[in-house]
Amino acid sequence: MTSKGIPFYYHPDFASYDFGPTHPFQGTRFGGFMRELEDRFPDVNKKLDIRIPETADDELLLLAHTQEYIDRVRLLEMRSGYLSPDTQVLPGSVDAARLIVGASVAVVRAAVESGLSIGFGGLHHAGPDYGEGFCIFNDIAVAVMVLLDEGLNRIVVLDTDAHQGNGTMDIFYYDPRVLFISLHQDPLTLYPGRGFAHETGAGKGEGLTVNIPMPVFADREAYDVAMSEVVFPIIEEFEPEIIIRNGGSDPLSTDILTNLGLDLESLTALNRSIAEKARSMGIPLADLFLSGYGPYVTEGWLAILRGILGEDMPIHIPSEEEIDIPQRRERIDASMRRTLDELAGFLAPYWQVF
Repeated sequence: MTSKGIPFYYHPDFASYDFGPTHPFQGTRFGGFMRELEDRFPDVNKKLDIRIPETADDELLLLAHTQEYIDRVRLLEMRSGYLSPDTQVLPGSVDAARLIVGASVAVVRAAVESGLSIGFGGLHHAGPDYGEGFCIFNDIAVAVMVLLDEGLNRIVVLDTDAHQGNGTMDIFYYDPRVLFISLHQDPLTLYPGRGFAHETGAGKGEGLTVNIPMPVFADREAYDVAMSEVVFPIIEEFEPEIIIRNGGSDPLSTDILTNLGLDLESLTALNRSIAEKARSMGIPLADLFLSGYGPYVTEGWLAILRGILGEDMPIHIPSEEEIDIPQRRERIDASMRRTLDELAGFLAPYWQVF
């Protein structure tokens, strides 16, 4: 990494990525997080090299999206139209989306160069010719395509968002160069209703899409099992040249749109384990976070950051409570075991770990 610190990409104009005052995704989250980080953890903030990204042009967007879709987005912005019922294209949001794409491209390039890079990103519900789920352009997919064009051939996208990354999955479903792994809330219980265990890729990409549906209220134990039995063994076997992790604070039990069961310590532990795996394998890690809903998004992002960096950052959610219900524990364990057994059956033809 540079002598100034770990690359972290941020632009004040991210604030324009906003869907209105009553929407659960508002652009104030970005600047708010940066202020909290600087005020509460100045020593950690000083270890980051804050960099200003450049806006992605059409040439970059075309790596993952059709020209027709890019043109449609531009027209929708002119009349504040909707990509989907939950995704209105408000004035300024398209330029902000392009800026997020440019930032994620810069993050992955910096990770290749320095070993670790961080930024705001993860618009994983946008597909080649569609946008939805608060996502206009898919920054992850564009960033992956840039690395593929620049010579990388084995890329892991590890999506830990509570919502399955259907757009990213669709873009790389047939691509043998990209291993897409998603841990997400059971799609029978949460948008986008995609990401079942049987969705494993197609064509030359068969076996390279790994969907791990997590049961409602899935906690640290459930995530630890998924990571140790499936995610890390597959990554080791794939031998990637880079890991791109994306996902925000919405696996927290306090998130208002999801129903998972992680607390701050568990979210930190999840991200710490990923960073440690990348270091132990000697491969770069690009880390992107952007999602999360409700009053504790900043705390969740801080939990992610301290996991990536291995820092001691005291954070707390007042409403977090220890819930110890034996029947719930048994149900989660049983559900995880069924899912992992099912997944092994679908993936055994492609991976020696099964």
